[in-house]
Amino acid sequence: MLVTKLGGIAITVVVVRIISPHDFGVFAAALIVHTIVSSCAELGVSSCVARRDLRLEDTAPTVAAVSLITGTLFAAIVFGLAAPIAALLGAPDAEGPIQVLAICVLLTGLFAVPGAMMTRDFRQDRLFLANLIAFVPANGLLILLAIGGDGAMAFAWSRVVGQICVGLVTLYSAKRHFWPRIDKVQILPILKFGLPLAGANLINYTLLNADFAFIGRILGPALLGVYVLAFNVASWSSSVLGSTINSVAMSAFSESGADPDHLRDKLARWARLTALVACPLAAMTTILSTDIVIGLYGEKWVGAGEILAVLAVYGALFTTSLLLSNLLVATGQSWRVLLIQVAWLSTLVPTMWISVSTFGVLGAAWAHVFVIGCIVLPSYLWALRSVVPNLAGLLGRATGGPAIASIAAAVAAAMATIPITGAWWRIGVASVVGLVVYLAAALPFAGGVLAMESDSKFGRYVAFTARLLAKTRRRTT
Repeated sequence: MLVTKLGGIAITVVVVRIISPHDFGVFAAALIVHTIVSSCAELGVSSCVARRDLRLEDTAPTVAAVSLITGTLFAAIVFGLAAPIAALLGAPDAEGPIQVLAICVLLTGLFAVPGAMMTRDFRQDRLFLANLIAFVPANGLLILLAIGGDGAMAFAWSRVVGQICVGLVTLYSAKRHFWPRIDKVQILPILKFGLPLAGANLINYTLLNADFAFIGRILGPALLGVYVLAFNVASWSSSVLGSTINSVAMSAFSESGADPDHLRDKLARWARLTALVACPLAAMTTILSTDIVIGLYGEKWVGAGEILAVLAVYGALFTTSLLLSNLLVATGQSWRVLLIQVAWLSTLVPTMWISVSTFGVLGAAWAHVFVIGCIVLPSYLWALRSVVPNLAGLLGRATGGPAIASIAAAVAAAMATIPITGAWWRIGVASVVGLVVYLAAALPFAGGVLAMESDSKFGRYVAFTARLLAKTRRRTT
């Protein structure tokens, strides 16, 4: 997953240097529609296949039927309404890309069951292979069309080709295949579980794209393109962590069953591991935001720098909320996820509208941080209070150390780059200084807490490294 993600980032760097902020903003407007509709194209029922506490033979045929029917229906609606939707978003040029991305909505329903089976069976190797196979044709087409001046359409057709390749590989990799068939006994329980989750997903992806919609409508496609670039860079780490969490966490949590101690220990380890990665990346991205944008994309995108600095903080907070969301779903409380998403959306929409209208694109970034920190995370703590007692204390102990170590590393890196000019020189020096300080500050306690995973090679490696570092420090003092 990391390999394909890094490859995708490299391709995007090349393409963004070719196209204009306006074209990038047009595609972003089209992607808003695709992302929101795809989030509920299969009504959330594919999660029933991913749940290991449900029999695959009972759920898969009905899930396949529901996904195919609803995916086709949503795709037809998006294709037919592409023109008015594009106008509503303030980007009439997005009509064509929206119609192309409607194909992806159809494919979401078609390949829902094979994809969920890969998640159920922890077949991350097959998902990696699928993305690796799709990488060459999808991105090759993207570069060719971008060079030819197709702009937003280049991204749209690339998405279609990539999704077809991934879907075919997962279909081939599935150990069993199920023909679509609606079971009258299974349909109601499946919909009862799936619909709240689909509603939560719809709200969640509406939340993730509300800022894009407001910026496109109020400020236009060009500034939308600048903002989306900053958002994408801020999402590099959170998207990798998020895909890992979504691929494994829900199934892993559901295996804990009714054992509260086992569930609590598993959550502590996940939160700790997530923080060890997310916190330093967010801190370093914040201090190097402008250098990263100029170094990778050029001076024409410099406006994305200050936006990136704020959104990096949001990315770290979002990974924690995603972990807690998966825990709620794993314990059969998808309706509570829906309630939290409703509260999130009802708070973010007015906040985003006021912030964008008053402070422009930077206001959108701060609106995200305010809402997730003050509304969303406290709501998850409240919803999970009966599942994991003293959840706030658990998360504080798990994430506090990495957060403090990350701040110390960022401060040291910022001071080290004061006399240095040139984006890449600043990035290089800051990375080295930040890494050294972070390892010195984080590994001693990380080794101790991760050593509890006696069956984990990673845990033993970190513990050994921490002991070695501690001995080295004692010898040099």
